[in-house]
Amino acid sequence: MQQQNMLSTLMNGPTGMQRPDSKSADELITEAKKGMADVDPRVRAEALDKLRDVSDPKARGLLMQGLVDQDIRVRIRAIDILGAQQNTAAVPLMTQQLFLRDTPAVVKVHIVAALGRIGDSRGTLPIISFLKEADDARSRGTAVFALGEIGDPRANDILIQTVTNDKSAMVRKLAQESLEKIDGELPTAHSQQIAAERLKQMIPTDQRLSKMRQMDQELHKLGQ
Repeated sequence: MQQQNMLSTLMNGPTGMQRPDSKSADELITEAKKGMADVDPRVRAEALDKLRDVSDPKARGLLMQGLVDQDIRVRIRAIDILGAQQNTAAVPLMTQQLFLRDTPAVVKVHIVAALGRIGDSRGTLPIISFLKEADDARSRGTAVFALGEIGDPRANDILIQTVTNDKSAMVRKLAQESLEKIDGELPTAHSQQIAAERLKQMIPTDQRLSKMRQMDQELHKLGQ
């Protein structure tokens, strides 16, 4: 259960963080840029938090800067935010770091989770390589889940092997679900998000149609 909770946090992002929505994007970028110049890594990490809901090339540049920060906390913060934003521009640098031996293990796990959230097929083969070398259930579970979110059929063989041979019941279950996602039998988080957005867009239309029907009924009554 604890491993599943940690995996959920990795894939769905941290919760409980306040987002300074009252400030403009330019103000948040200015504050983040100032914070990223600070020598204290905690300040730099907090600076990146300001950019969670900012969609702007300058903001993406600061987040990419965070990806190569010397402090692990800052790098992880940048990885998680870029993953949450589904920023495909970060995929090449993330996959490069995933291959480097000197990349800390905890950073690699966050990269794998972020690649799954981004859903870009360029992350498939690097994640497969990571999965083959991962020796703990948390890492393997994150990898197989991410492969399911990406939905690339090239992952089928390694997922079948994982379902058959992995010693962790949790990882085997996640691998089976990922196979079903790739085959279209289960929805991915991306498809659920798209469906939710479509539902939001449909609701106002339905409400307008309902009001129009009410008006038609009222006019019909008046005409009788």
